[in-house]
Amino acid sequence: MKENLYIKNMVCDRCVFSVNRVLDDLNMRYEYISLGEYLVDIKNNAHLYQLKSELKKLGFDLIGDKKKIICSKIKSILIDVISNDILENNSISSILLKNFNYSYNHLSKIFKSSENISIEKYFLKLKIEKIKEYLSYDELSVKEISYKLNYNSVSHLSNHFKKATGFSPSKYKKNNFKRVGLNLND
Repeated sequence: MKENLYIKNMVCDRCVFSVNRVLDDLNMRYEYISLGEYLVDIKNNAHLYQLKSELKKLGFDLIGDKKKIICSKIKSILIDVISNDILENNSISSILLKNFNYSYNHLSKIFKSSENISIEKYFLKLKIEKIKEYLSYDELSVKEISYKLNYNSVSHLSNHFKKATGFSPSKYKKNNFKRVGLNLND
């Protein structure tokens, strides 16, 4: 029987590769839908249990609760937006509305009640992590970073970054601080 499975903690192509490998190793037929979503041919409950067990070993988890599935999809979309420079002049709400049949207000309430953080604050955390990543690569100026991440100005980015980290972008870059990734369970 084919089932849509939602997998928590998938954030990049390496995650997709790892999950694909698990599914192949278990001889499960599957179709990759999107980050964190697969259509999988599950033979029985033992087969599903074995999949859960193998995914857990890699730090992934199957999601069953509808609200958690929505939150996981929201996170995947936001990560994709940040990773692939999709934001441009689009708002978070317009991007999410293209992917869901719910109002932004409804999505926001679900996300806040389930994750204890608003969509906007979660997205800001992602932006801060992306700024840290760009600064650590030392390939873009702060002005270029602010443009890529859709900030109105360098000062807007700098104020935002300092408020979140306690450091200006230049001080962060100069001191070569080590990034600590987001806890995906936040």
